[in-house]
Amino acid sequence: MRCTMFILIVFIFTVDLYGQQNEDLTKYQDTVFIKHNKDWTIDKLNYITDTVIFETGMRRHILTGTAILPWTMNQEVAKGYGLYFNKVSRSNCQKDEYEYSGVIEDSIYSINTTDTSLAINISIYENCCYDFLCDISVDSMGILNLIYLGYGTYCFCNCCFGLDYHLSVLKYKDNLEIKAVMINGNRKTLKQLKK
Repeated sequence: MRCTMFILIVFIFTVDLYGQQNEDLTKYQDTVFIKHNKDWTIDKLNYITDTVIFETGMRRHILTGTAILPWTMNQEVAKGYGLYFNKVSRSNCQKDEYEYSGVIEDSIYSINTTDTSLAINISIYENCCYDFLCDISVDSMGILNLIYLGYGTYCFCNCCFGLDYHLSVLKYKDNLEIKAVMINGNRKTLKQLKK
């Protein structure tokens, strides 16, 4: 009987100690629940929930749809020019379908600047089922490069999209100057900024 009591006490103590250790580890974890359709190939919705556990809240990076790649080194360099990449959104195409004349290229549709903001709308031709991961970079000549990468389901069609890049402009006395804008490093898309 003493042996059974001893084993029971050791077992309870061990379980309690193990529970406290796990409690200490889990208080720093971040959990995200993702609800999504199990099979996108059929019309009937059949939702499932996935659980994603991150070591800390700082490691929780979930990108969905058209989104900014957060805190890239490119964006850190752009801050030296006073540019902060706030938002990107996918919009309707800014070109007429008859405007294409056989050659379809990315182009800058509009650039709107104020003292505190820079909004650039571009037209791109990509897979019609894609969303886009977006970034910005600035080279040593002061050219702002609007970067996008299409991803997602690959469909057998292409179409024109608009992407709207929204940046905040902070004026410092030592700001480097942005002189032009281009898309994905393509010099054919280069457009000078008006002063």
